[in-house]
Amino acid sequence: MRGMVKLAAAALFWIAVALIQKLNWDLGGYKALVMLALLAATPFIAAAARRQPAAGRTARAALLAAAALLALQGGYALKELRHPALIDAATTTLAAGEAVLAGDNPYTASLDAAGREETGDARFAGYKYLPLTLAAYLPLGASLAERGVVLTNLLLHLATLWLIFRLASGIAGAGAGGLAALLYLALPLVPFQLFAKGVTDPVAVLPLLAALLLAERSAVLAGLALGLSLSAKLLPGALLLPCCLPAAPRARIAYALGIGLGLLPVAPFLIRAPAALIDNIVVFNLIRPADSTSWLFTAPPPAQSLAHAALALFYLGAFAAVWRRPPGPAGRLGLGVMLILAALLAGPAAHHNYQLWWLPLLAALLGAALAPERLPGPAPALYQSGNRSASKGDMR
Repeated sequence: MRGMVKLAAAALFWIAVALIQKLNWDLGGYKALVMLALLAATPFIAAAARRQPAAGRTARAALLAAAALLALQGGYALKELRHPALIDAATTTLAAGEAVLAGDNPYTASLDAAGREETGDARFAGYKYLPLTLAAYLPLGASLAERGVVLTNLLLHLATLWLIFRLASGIAGAGAGGLAALLYLALPLVPFQLFAKGVTDPVAVLPLLAALLLAERSAVLAGLALGLSLSAKLLPGALLLPCCLPAAPRARIAYALGIGLGLLPVAPFLIRAPAALIDNIVVFNLIRPADSTSWLFTAPPPAQSLAHAALALFYLGAFAAVWRRPPGPAGRLGLGVMLILAALLAGPAAHHNYQLWWLPLLAALLGAALAPERLPGPAPALYQSGNRSASKGDMR
């Protein structure tokens, strides 16, 4: 009976993501309802994800299935290499890399015609992401152009899967890690965005996963990873600042220092043209009107202010709660998912690529929650005792 419930939960996760993919332009209100349901379910998923090793047979089966799906996605990526037709996030990133190689500033150059047309202001024609994004795609993009973006995303996809596996394994063993990787690989939205569209969000998401993995091991390294995410895109990194906050005051100083070090790639561009960088990275997103992928597109004007106020209260409340009592690994993942979903619900757009911000986190959390528990058996007493104490610690 319990196995059927877990199978149904995995199926509901897949259906919810499929609905989010289907409910796009002019259907933002319906998409918001699905995202709200996922947000409401996340605390229950986090509560179910305990440090309980999963059965070895489950680990092997999940890993084999994940390997088969990964092979299929690798073939899909190679297919897209033949005639790539990528979205503006990829093409402007390639153009920004060319500008840097030519000695120009991508934030003062006219790279983003859509941004200029959307606002009617030439100030917003510069590059819309931070330097680490263009740096990530520069090695392969400079020589292979759009094909280089697809290949870079394939490498980032492999790294993301590894971190999803590690995050879930750290909570509930290798079986949970394999199941989490399988859940993520089973989502058609992910390879389509990575290889057919060439979205650049994985550059910001990958360090976030590393920060969550390092949060209980090294405050400075967790902060460094978070700072590197911020050096790629302000969001979703800024949303997860409270999730990796350590408990000890001295560790919090190290955490802040790590974030500062991770932000160093931004410094040369900020010093060279501060107004252009702030206009294109911060101001543009603040004045950007809602589009039809968001429920705010048809909502009355006060709704946007109320949504922003609710998000601010939730964010500050999360910071205060973690400051007082940091959660365990499952709690950090769950809080990250909730903060990202809340931000998308309060934001002017809920585009498909933004879903890649929270999907790896929820896949890791759900894998840990759904992994079958190992039956009591001849396991060494020391191993069993260690897992009982770890389980208690995870629910802090």
